[in-house]
Amino acid sequence: MNVPFRIARRYLWSRKSQRLIHLVSGISVVVVAAVCAAMIAILSAFNGIEELVEELFSSLDTELAVLPVEGRVLDAAWVDSLAAVPGVAWAGGVLEQDVVLRRQGQPVVCTLLGFNQDHAKRTGLAGRLRRGDVLRADTMGMPCGYVGLGVASQLRLPVRPDAPVTLSVSAPKRGRSLGRTRGLSLMGDGVEQMLVTGQLPVCGTFSINADIDARYIVSPLDFAQFVLQREGQVSRIELVPDAHVSADDLRAALDQMLPTEMKTRTRREKNALIHSTSRAEKWATFAILSFILVVAAFNILAALTMLLLDKRRDIATLSAMGMTPREIRKVFSWQGILINAVGAAAGVTLGLLLVVAQDRYGWVRLEGAMVPAYPVSLRWTDVLGVVAVVLGVGGTFSARMVAYLVRRLAPDAA
Repeated sequence: MNVPFRIARRYLWSRKSQRLIHLVSGISVVVVAAVCAAMIAILSAFNGIEELVEELFSSLDTELAVLPVEGRVLDAAWVDSLAAVPGVAWAGGVLEQDVVLRRQGQPVVCTLLGFNQDHAKRTGLAGRLRRGDVLRADTMGMPCGYVGLGVASQLRLPVRPDAPVTLSVSAPKRGRSLGRTRGLSLMGDGVEQMLVTGQLPVCGTFSINADIDARYIVSPLDFAQFVLQREGQVSRIELVPDAHVSADDLRAALDQMLPTEMKTRTRREKNALIHSTSRAEKWATFAILSFILVVAAFNILAALTMLLLDKRRDIATLSAMGMTPREIRKVFSWQGILINAVGAAAGVTLGLLLVVAQDRYGWVRLEGAMVPAYPVSLRWTDVLGVVAVVLGVGGTFSARMVAYLVRRLAPDAA
């Protein structure tokens, strides 16, 4: 029988305790519970934001890509070669480069992204279309393009056109670059002779995020190869692993078989800065909230101090009954741990209810955003981490504080 624990439990719940001591202990429990619930809710919010960013920035990419170590393009024949690799469910080429769009006015420099219809269905583009089907042919049988909402706004494209809208898509001839012409007028004499131009009907618009919407236009791969003069070439090859093969295992296999001039890249690595920033913010917030537990520890200190002052007679009685000083210290150590444990249990329950309610009902709304409600995602590793920190910090502080308080307030039991 754990006598110190039973005595500590009785001190915590006994109705004969002093009301003030009971109140201070209750306040300590509430503070610990509030911090614990806040940590779970905020970590879940960061998880939701991270998953939303992953979804938004991955709408044009698959899980794994193969690209050149140096240079801009690969031979498109690698698409069929990689599609035949065991563990690869699908492979498709992507061609990407800056182009000039024109329609009744000042030209706009943006990035042309060319891939085929099957590739579009493998990514999240279909779910981001505001108008139109994915890379369908229009009524004239011509290749069909899709523009981001930001590009559409710059070109002043009608939201629901009465007639098909056609854009002039131009790229510099091989050996030239648009890097120095971005933001400048391209209507001067002689510029047309420097460009290769194709006509691309607009069949719809897409919205992913503000950055991508203002930068990208999507077209079929063969149209992009014509305008960019890259027949039989692609910028990268996107891969989709088989259902029973993980992206990491497939990447390891490809790294062993690919030549040195080619490399693999995951979708997360492409957006590494965004993910690292989000993760750093998450753990910085976690550390700040962990320090707030120190404030809660001072509340526990006050509760234990008042309890020791109130229980001096009990300490003398327990000592006379043969309880050792170490066991007496354990009584009050258990008291601090129980306050933390009860607070942690209440905080975890409250935090889980808040996260589930936000996920199901979307109480915290985001007006004018791409999602109607603040995104949350609950991860049990975060919950376990919060509980470990609360009990670890609380238990350590309780043991240290009790040893100090017993020496000062009850020297006979020390």
